Amino acid sequence: MRINQILVAVSCLSLTAVAVALPQNRHFPAPPTLSEEMAASVNAPAPDLWQSKVQTAEEVHQIAKNYAQSAGQAYLASARALGVKVEESKLAGIPVFVLTPKTIAKEAQNKVIFYIHGGGYILGHGVSCIGEAIPMAAQNGYKVICVDYRMAPEFPFPAAIDDAFAAYREAVKLYGADNIAVFGSSTGGAMTLVLALQAHAAGVQMPAALIAGSPWADMDKIGDSYWVNDGVDNVLGSYDRLIKTAARLYANGHNLKDPLISPVYAADSALKSFPPTLLLSGTRDLFLSNTVRMHTRLLLNHVPSELIVYEAQSHVQYYLNPKAPETAQHYRLLADFLKRVWH
Repeated sequence: MRINQILVAVSCLSLTAVAVALPQNRHFPAPPTLSEEMAASVNAPAPDLWQSKVQTAEEVHQIAKNYAQSAGQAYLASARALGVKVEESKLAGIPVFVLTPKTIAKEAQNKVIFYIHGGGYILGHGVSCIGEAIPMAAQNGYKVICVDYRMAPEFPFPAAIDDAFAAYREAVKLYGADNIAVFGSSTGGAMTLVLALQAHAAGVQMPAALIAGSPWADMDKIGDSYWVNDGVDNVLGSYDRLIKTAARLYANGHNLKDPLISPVYAADSALKSFPPTLLLSGTRDLFLSNTVRMHTRLLLNHVPSELIVYEAQSHVQYYLNPKAPETAQHYRLLADFLKRVWH
């Protein structure tokens, strides 16, 4: 009897060892529920970018410089191909890029999308900030203002959010808050939420709506999906590489539970003032827990809020493959949400 008990114990220990080892190398094939195009994205290996183990500000600066050059050229070519005009401007002294489609949709007349890009507070300098915003202009027919905010390591917290909020305040003067929707994913999703907290604190009118895609709502490694989707998310891969370095460089010693860094910890009194909010994620998203935790906070504070979790998708994969029908569907869902808010 004792031998049997020992064997069972050894078996349990072996299973535990396997379970602990699994996150190091996990891949699950795309389910048949996806299109061929999205399945190709889901089955692809994780890119090197977010797997980098760089630690120093100098190394991050070089990665950001290379990204800005390559991504910027690609996004300008995409905008030209889709007939989207890209113009440089400034709002309250903050650089912005204004995207104007060939035709403004009927429901988008006199409306503007205020877009805040992602990139971990370290990537997306210059015109490389416009990528996610291009289809919002091209497919949905909205004028989009993309804010080119300062970033770490040169400009840590709170430079990014201060720039975005200053530009938003100026946009309110030009267009009226009721005609503005604020939109962003990842870091941009977190900054979208933070902007609403800043507006509440400053007594500035809220935008008509918020769209926060896969927001980095908790900058610390807290939340189930940081662990469960470690190695499963084939966009970000793991928190413990470039993401962790970006968090350290941006927070610059500040408490990661500061709501202006991690908006999931915002006070109820501030959240109650939020406008209608749409949150987005995917079942394989490393930031899925950030998104659902934020949605719960909004619901508990009676904010009209919606949550879409896309099948099998990793972090912000909903816009990364322009050939996938799921991408077109994603932007159609964003447009439908805005129609419900504005009409």
